[in-house]
Amino acid sequence: MTVPRLLMMAQPPPGVRQALLAALRRQGLEARLGRRMFPARNWHQTLSDRYVDSPGNRAGLLRAGARLSARASTLIFNCIRDQAGGGLIHWAFRAKCEPGFAALLAAVQEVLAGEGFGTGSGHAPHLTLSYDAPDRLGSMAIEPVAWRIDELLLVVGGASSPYHYDVLGRWPLLPPEPDPQLSQF
Repeated sequence: MTVPRLLMMAQPPPGVRQALLAALRRQGLEARLGRRMFPARNWHQTLSDRYVDSPGNRAGLLRAGARLSARASTLIFNCIRDQAGGGLIHWAFRAKCEPGFAALLAAVQEVLAGEGFGTGSGHAPHLTLSYDAPDRLGSMAIEPVAWRIDELLLVVGGASSPYHYDVLGRWPLLPPEPDPQLSQF
């Protein structure tokens, strides 16, 4: 069993997960990954570093989440890419995103810093498919799948087996900024 860790994240809703699973199946990648695939129920967009699960850290992260004032952001997953490092091959859905993602990430880091949490890691828009893929993939285009991140979650992961995330806090994000080009009509 792994050591329980706390983190701020967003998780795609079932419809987005189903669309992404369908894209995997069309490319034959679900079968290729087999048991090495990270379970779809655990797919997430990390928005913070990972922190030791302690009462003090839980309280501080809950305060940070309650203070967050940030807008929803949309990610558009359009490819699957690999990345090798440390002897393992990582496969992930990769996304292009609107500028709102950087603003969301900055807002989360700001409230975390306000509670004394370090925010050293960058968090590129992606959903991990496998931390230990069987081989290199390169980059493979998929039919685009859009996901609007509209809530922030505080979760604990690794507290039980099989590995999953338990939600400790949930905060809705503000609606995205209106598109200024659309307001001209």
